[in-house]
Amino acid sequence: MQITSNPLSLFSYIGDNNKADDVLQDLAKGNKKDVSGGLDVLESGLNRGAFEETLQLFEKGEVDIDLNLVKNYYKFNQEKLNREVAHLAENFDLGSEVRVTIQDGALLVAGEADNSKALQQYIDKDNRLSTLIQQTAKLSQFVEWGQAKQQAAIYKSEDMPEAQLVDFLKDARLVVTQSNHFIMSEMGSTFYSQGHTQRLIDNNSKQTE
Repeated sequence: MQITSNPLSLFSYIGDNNKADDVLQDLAKGNKKDVSGGLDVLESGLNRGAFEETLQLFEKGEVDIDLNLVKNYYKFNQEKLNREVAHLAENFDLGSEVRVTIQDGALLVAGEADNSKALQQYIDKDNRLSTLIQQTAKLSQFVEWGQAKQQAAIYKSEDMPEAQLVDFLKDARLVVTQSNHFIMSEMGSTFYSQGHTQRLIDNNSKQTE
């Protein structure tokens, strides 16, 4: 999935120290907005396939939502996906990991083996499964980006240099601007986006040791 939405507002302010500082201070203050209806907006956006539009609404502050609600939504979908994958494992060879690229609204199974081609045909025909995979992938990306913004607030409160903080947010932003991947095996499933923010946090911690 390639997302080409407008950049986060902070990035529009790079080069304008006053505006950038205002945005970073807002991050440090935390979110005090009413989250009522935020989950409905998110679900509606996912159902309409308007992830980019919905993401922009949240980033502009026009709607808000408790990140824990999104996490629970994501976990619920992930559990459903794991059950689906368990059924797939009965009919397809998932002994080794199978990677499915999610790009431009399409699911592309990696590999040229007969099994990969058969799995591709199955996914193409099963609209319900295809939708579940794509929606859960977007939720995973949304969770990662939400966690990144929370961590940015912590870094700001710890007086991290602004340039370093902007670099962190740029790297974190890649989770929603790059194609995602769905990875499944007989053991279950996951997304390439999962853990993206924590990896950045861990790398940052190593650099400051």
